[in-house]
Amino acid sequence: MQKLEAGRYAEIFKALGDETRVKIMLMLNTRSRSVSEIVDFFNLSQPTISRHLALLKQAGLVAAKREGQQVIYSLDEKQLPESMSSFLASFDCCTELFKTGKNK
Repeated sequence: MQKLEAGRYAEIFKALGDETRVKIMLMLNTRSRSVSEIVDFFNLSQPTISRHLALLKQAGLVAAKREGQQVIYSLDEKQLPESMSSFLASFDCCTELFKTGKNK
C-alpha cells in the first residue's frame, strides 16, 4: 500500500469516526436530504451539521448539489463503493471476495 492510499483511507475513516456523521450516512442511505432536513433530525445547530457534511464530502462519502436556496446531500454512489472495496481488497483475507464477485 502506498502512503497516498493510506492517507486517503485514514481520511475516510476519520470522517466515519464520529457517531453523528455515521447517522447522517445512514439517513442518506434511504434518500437524498436537504441540510435543513438533516438538522431537524439532530439536536445540533445548522453550522455544526454543515461542518459534519463538509467532512463527509471532503472524504468523498457524500455528494452535494444546489437546488434553489437549498443544498441537497446524497451518498456519493460512485466514490463510496470504490473507496470501501479498494480498502478491503488491500487485505489478503478479503481479496477472494473481490475476485469471485461475492461482494455484490
